[in-house]
Amino acid sequence: MKGPVINIPNLISLSRIPLAFIACIFLVQKEIVLVVIVILAGVFSDVIDGVVARRTNSISDWGKILDPLADKIAIGAFIITLAFLGGVPLWFVILFLTRDAIIAAGGLYVAKKLGSPPSSNRWGKYSSLAMSVYLTSAAVSYMLDTTLWPSGLILAGLDPLGLLALGFVLVSLFVYFSESVKKLRNTSGITFS
Repeated sequence: MKGPVINIPNLISLSRIPLAFIACIFLVQKEIVLVVIVILAGVFSDVIDGVVARRTNSISDWGKILDPLADKIAIGAFIITLAFLGGVPLWFVILFLTRDAIIAAGGLYVAKKLGSPPSSNRWGKYSSLAMSVYLTSAAVSYMLDTTLWPSGLILAGLDPLGLLALGFVLVSLFVYFSESVKKLRNTSGITFS
C-alpha cells in the first residue's frame, strides 16, 4: 500500500472514532448541546481530512481505507447506541450495518484484485452526511423525549430525515457496487453476460 499510515489527514479521520464514543456517552447522559457539538466536530473532520490530504498532496492508500473505516465505526457506534436507547428502529440499524459490511468486504476484495483500495465516492459522502443529520435529529428527539415530526410523516419508524438517509444509504450501496464491478471488469478483462 502506498503512502504513510500516519499523517495529518489520517489522524483527522481517526479522530472521528473517539468523538463518536464521546457523543455516545453524552447521548446516554442526555446532554443535548454536547452531543450536537461533538457530532458537528465529527462531520467537520470528515470534510477537512480530504481537503488537507489534497492540499498537502498526502492522499494515500491508507487514507482511502482509514477515512471510510472511521466513518463506519463512528456512525455505527452512534446508531447502535441510539437504537439501544429506542431512538431509531432496529431494522434500520441492521440494514445500515449490513450495507457497511458489504461495502467493507467489497473494498477489501477490490483492493486485493487491483492492488489499491477504491476511493470514496460522493454518494458515500452524501450518505454519511445524511446519516449524520438524521442521527442528530433522532438523538435530539430522544433526549427531548418527543418527536420533531408529525406522526403522519413517520413511515416504518423513520421520519422524513430518516427516509432521506435511507435513500442515500441504498443509492450509495448501488453506486459503490456498480463502480466496483466496472473497475474489476476494466482491469481484468472479465465480461459478464
